[in-house]
Amino acid sequence: MSGPCARPRLGARLARCGIGPRGGARWLARAAVAAATAATVLLGVGAARAVPDLPQAAMRLEVVRGPGAEGCADEALLRAEVARGLGGDPFEDDAPRVLTVSIAQEGPELTASMALRESESAGETRWAEGLSTRRGCEALLSGVALAIVAQILNAPERAPPPAEPPPSSEPSPPPSTPLPQARRAEAPPLAEATPAPTERLRLEAGLGATLGLGITPGAAAGMTLSIGVRRPDWSVAVEGRGLVSLAQEVKEMTISTRAFTAAGVGCLHGHHLFGCGVATAGFVRFVPRYPWDMTVRDDRLFSVGARLGSDWALSDRWSAHGYAEASAIVADAVLRRQGGRREIAGSIRWSSPPVAAALGLGVTATY
Repeated sequence: MSGPCARPRLGARLARCGIGPRGGARWLARAAVAAATAATVLLGVGAARAVPDLPQAAMRLEVVRGPGAEGCADEALLRAEVARGLGGDPFEDDAPRVLTVSIAQEGPELTASMALRESESAGETRWAEGLSTRRGCEALLSGVALAIVAQILNAPERAPPPAEPPPSSEPSPPPSTPLPQARRAEAPPLAEATPAPTERLRLEAGLGATLGLGITPGAAAGMTLSIGVRRPDWSVAVEGRGLVSLAQEVKEMTISTRAFTAAGVGCLHGHHLFGCGVATAGFVRFVPRYPWDMTVRDDRLFSVGARLGSDWALSDRWSAHGYAEASAIVADAVLRRQGGRREIAGSIRWSSPPVAAALGLGVTATY
């Protein structure tokens, strides 16, 4: 029904429909009010009985927080979310069935694995599911709660039992041979659950500050730019680095030193740590300021090494990282004293050490 007669407030509805407390129609209004009150009570009772029979879905809830998920909420928050979705709490502390929710950090993602078993020790697995997100614990727990609510509402044992046929005076026919029924497939155990699809290859771009030791005379500071591709457990990138020596003098000789390098970096990633192999090629530029008879020279530099670091997710796209790097210098740079625009034999001012090191901090954007 639509129009003014369908208004939710009874007094307004009666007035708009022409039934009001006038003359002989007053008894009709009072009767309508009494009937509406009784209907409201009956509807309230019916609605209360229509709430799902939660004891049939009774289970015990356990939340296991693994590496990287220590800051996530415990089962109290998840229990409240499920109870709000069902209109009642389906969990009981002494229920034989147990629903285990395991939360852990896998690379940049938080994952949740759910498994419903008949008992905690050796019961069959009735249901298993997995979810993942990069939006943090709150978003993940909301998705877990929705999955649990949907599973409880759609569980086969929640269907109402079939109505019994009315008794008949006719003799019942002989029982027929029951047809074979398809056996319901059991959900795989949590350890054998089908893994989530592999994430697509993503593009990464990084910017960071670097402190180098042994690459130039004295310590050197500069910037590093990188671009590469990433999967959850590995990445490959190309880096460009520019460093300026903080030392302005080498053996009483005023000189400015800069290093420009390019590196190929291949990394393996864990929850928060990563390890990389690094191959670097470039050159070191020496710019003398005194004496004036020295010329600008560039010496090639080549090294191979390893890098160990850690990264922290800031959002779905951005992350921060820090690392320490050690490299063995294969082709070293050498600074010699010059005279008359010629190098003086044996007059070595500085040469690259066998091992160089670098420390870096930066941010990475993933697309």
